[in-house]
Amino acid sequence: MILSNRFGWLLALSPLLFTSCIQETETDLDRSITRDNLIMEQYISSNNINATKAQLGFYYEKTEEKPDAAQFTNADYIGIYYEIKTIDGQLIDSYLDESQEPKYFKYSQDGLWPIAITYAAGLAREGEEMMVYTPSYLAFGNYGFEQLILPASNLVIQLKFVKKYSEEELKQREENMIQEFIADNGLQGFQEIADGVFFRTLEAGDETKTESTLGSNVSVDFELFELGETEPVLESYTSNQPTTVSIGNSGLTFLNEGLKGVVLDEKVEVLATSFASYVDAIQILPEAIREDLVERGEQIDLVKPFTPIWFKAEVLAVQ
Repeated sequence: MILSNRFGWLLALSPLLFTSCIQETETDLDRSITRDNLIMEQYISSNNINATKAQLGFYYEKTEEKPDAAQFTNADYIGIYYEIKTIDGQLIDSYLDESQEPKYFKYSQDGLWPIAITYAAGLAREGEEMMVYTPSYLAFGNYGFEQLILPASNLVIQLKFVKKYSEEELKQREENMIQEFIADNGLQGFQEIADGVFFRTLEAGDETKTESTLGSNVSVDFELFELGETEPVLESYTSNQPTTVSIGNSGLTFLNEGLKGVVLDEKVEVLATSFASYVDAIQILPEAIREDLVERGEQIDLVKPFTPIWFKAEVLAVQ
């Protein structure tokens, strides 16, 4: 077994529109598109909004233009501030406080949901601000969450595209976060064993037993936290089902590196950047719906993107 389901299901990227949440027949989808297009056209007209209709079906209006700034291109890392409301004015999520760092996403088809924001980024430049008016089929579709998001919600999204970031900038950001976390909590013994992977042994294991090597199957009990959080995002203890990792084949650098060279009964901890762990995690806005999507069976990472992790494990077997 390469990797048990406890980690393995996290490796799959989300489908573009989360099919199990908004699945419709072709006829139903066509009706939804026609309905939403008509609603949005009437909304734009009745509110005298001077917006341009994009070919994909959403409307946009640049409220601050930077014609000499760089445009965003495929695979850019982008920082944004935003506010999401329904066309009826109900607030879904607001993140406009520029004293906080922006939210980051990768400009790609599977980098951010709702997808309308990604499409809007393709029309934007660094520093520009934009209003986006999007039909539900480019937003949350038929997905609903408590009273926060109702199915078939058409949205008004305020966006500020801060800038594009290099991968090295974002890697360094997370390494700094890890170093600060180590210092602030007085954690001793961590060493960087690979790019973005910090390891320490908490309790030595049975040194008479064989160390794990490339290709070994290592069974562990574990807890996995987002850096700075006190409740684990994932753990094995409550289910009493250890997780088995095939070293070198897990698809997760922090496991391949952190569980190489361990022995039976050893207790270890790994701190790792998202680039060494859940590098393909999709950005979900608002963050409050991520867990709900996972519980509904969507193949997305429970760990947020651009977020370092803290992995604690006890080695139960090395084969």
